[in-house]
Amino acid sequence: MSYPDADGKCSAQPAKGVNHDAAKSLISTFEEKATSLPVTSPLPKPIDPGTTVAYLDNGTPVASIIWGSLKQAGKVAGVQLQRVDTGTDAQSINAAVGTVADDAPDILIAAAVDATFFRSQLAALKKAGTTVVYAGSTNADKFGLLDSQSGHGASEVNGKVLAAAAITFTCGTGTHFVFYNIPEFSFSGVQLDAAKAYLAKNCPDCSLRVVDIPVATMDTTASDAIISDLQAHPDTDFFISPADQMQIGLKAKMDLAGIDVPGMGQSSLPPNIEQIAKGLQVAGYAVDYNEYTWLMLDEGLRRSQGVTVTYDDWEPWVKAISRVLTKKSAAEYPKGFVAYPGMRADFAKLWGKG
Repeated sequence: MSYPDADGKCSAQPAKGVNHDAAKSLISTFEEKATSLPVTSPLPKPIDPGTTVAYLDNGTPVASIIWGSLKQAGKVAGVQLQRVDTGTDAQSINAAVGTVADDAPDILIAAAVDATFFRSQLAALKKAGTTVVYAGSTNADKFGLLDSQSGHGASEVNGKVLAAAAITFTCGTGTHFVFYNIPEFSFSGVQLDAAKAYLAKNCPDCSLRVVDIPVATMDTTASDAIISDLQAHPDTDFFISPADQMQIGLKAKMDLAGIDVPGMGQSSLPPNIEQIAKGLQVAGYAVDYNEYTWLMLDEGLRRSQGVTVTYDDWEPWVKAISRVLTKKSAAEYPKGFVAYPGMRADFAKLWGKG
């Protein structure tokens, strides 16, 4: 079993049958900085200042971040925003979207609000001509909706990146991995399936255990659950997860338990990035929720103007808002991850506001 040194170099050769080069190439691609937006064509028409945009807010911390970003984007675009509190249960979501359908906004942004709970409202929204941007959920195809940002296609890419990290950061010598799954998040299951498929192709002798970590415990007892799992499975070489926040403070607990197993999760938070910069965490997979939000609004504006939006290849879209961070790069983001600093100015130009 071998891990890269401080410079990221491996002293051991990959195990037989492991496609370490492919995994390392994918990780290297995602270690690169974004230098532009993934969309480059200007809107075909000026934005009508009367354009209405409703945002479904499910009350989570991420939803609050998205709303803050959407207010900034909406100000630049010159549209009228409405924030709709949905809660997270089926009844409250259905009732909230019912009021939206009555108002018939030009654009509805539903990020991580499952359409299963407002299926009955979709026909009314479609009849009213509302453009539905359905992001952060993996079941768009069930409702005839466009699979958008952080949906099924993007989650498949993220799962591949996590699996490639397990191979890369064990120098192709690791064979026992674990996926800390969040069963309440549909994208976690999609990432898991993609990770399994990637490992089957590039590391056929590797095993991937699955351990469920309830979403309600991510900020409380998740790290303790990880310690207990690793103690029970001392042959584990690397762990991956869709939620890197479970690693916050984990290194200190590992030291107390006499454990030293590296791992990488997605959506690295500022404390994760600080840990990586200090060498307390081997890597992270950061996501810029600000740009993610602006891309959702951009999609809504384009489609509401009759532009056909297609996502034929999700990798460049995911790469545009994400980056794999190591000790070399984490120090670049002392205030949190920003994928592309020129984003605001570029969107303003694309929207005719530059």
